[in-house]
Amino acid sequence: MATVGMGSKVDWGKYAPTRPMLWRAIGVWAAISLITTLTMYGLVLSGKSDVVIGGDFTAFHAAATASANGDAAKIYDPAFFQEILQRDYLGAEHGTLSWQYPPTYLLLMLPFAALPYFLGFTLWSTGTAAGFFLGARSITRDRLILFAIIAGPAAYSAFITGQNGFLTATFLLIAAAFPKSRPILAGIAAGLLTIKPHLGLLIPIAYLAAGCWRAMTVATLTAIALAVLSFLVFGAEPWAAFVGAVFDTGERLEAQILPLAKMTTPLSAMMFAGAPAIIAYGVYAASLLFSAAFVWRVWRSISDEYLRVAVLIAAVLMAAPYGFHYELIMLTIPGAILIIIGLENGWLTQERTLLAVAYGIPAFYSAVADFRQGISIGVFATLIIFGLTVRRALHEAPDLVSFRRDGAPSSLR
Repeated sequence: MATVGMGSKVDWGKYAPTRPMLWRAIGVWAAISLITTLTMYGLVLSGKSDVVIGGDFTAFHAAATASANGDAAKIYDPAFFQEILQRDYLGAEHGTLSWQYPPTYLLLMLPFAALPYFLGFTLWSTGTAAGFFLGARSITRDRLILFAIIAGPAAYSAFITGQNGFLTATFLLIAAAFPKSRPILAGIAAGLLTIKPHLGLLIPIAYLAAGCWRAMTVATLTAIALAVLSFLVFGAEPWAAFVGAVFDTGERLEAQILPLAKMTTPLSAMMFAGAPAIIAYGVYAASLLFSAAFVWRVWRSISDEYLRVAVLIAAVLMAAPYGFHYELIMLTIPGAILIIIGLENGWLTQERTLLAVAYGIPAFYSAVADFRQGISIGVFATLIIFGLTVRRALHEAPDLVSFRRDGAPSSLR
């Protein structure tokens, strides 16, 4: 029997989980998540609990209902919005919920005003989850990877909150994956992402770097068309109110009124840690500039679409001023790409371990999000995935550190 002594090395590779082991582990997590969700549904439907399923979907449903009643501008008033929530959605925690989305988002939510809350939430969460799953199949058909994505902690968080994490992740995926092969589709997705404009800051940089002119044009026209349509439907007042809400969001961040513990960006992490505003914004500026520069370099210098998709999506939360835990679902795409490349080309040191850590981080929110410890858990997932993606891109395309252009084409696998 071999012993481990001074100077000897442990072969950790033999402890790596096999595919059957991974199937079982993810299956157990998926079963726990499903049982938890069904139990919550059952308690509510049986009248034994007054908790509102879907949490943040209450904000979407309330905004849709108010807009249908002609109050689209009023929902940007926090007092008015809280009054609606407290009146119509008893049992939900509404303390930090406010409305900061542009009026274009109301166009997507308006049909839900005609539906009862519970039915609306069910259709919203299952529909956006299905859309994201179909988008993920354009990256890989590996059943284990797809199962890991849709049954993982990030997907559960995106589903149970009733938020729009699946939707924005789908728009990002389509916008990043198809600007050359399907520019109209990619451009429409990029234009639709203006419903959450802070998540699309890097898309124009990527498109300009790669010369994706058709996709860029379609994205611009889509965004303009959405804005004009929302103006025609709701009028000018909601747009004026939205501008005020944007400035209010910055103030709420600095005052820690918003739940910084549940956020996932460098800026929110610095603020939650209690850093002075000048330092927090300095860190954010550095993060934004580096991520933008790296996206530009990758999209300008290499043709590997897999790496382009991974780098762009992994950089989104590095460039965004704020983002919540339910948006970590987008990071499963660069995570999946790193796994695919690692299986094909070999793993980098500690790559698998760090991917496993990032994969599991969303599972800890329910346990730690209410504690004011000054440590943002979600930002670690953002940093890990972005760091691993940068490292892999530099490993696969060493010319990124030079000024030569790699013209070898490749396509999504």
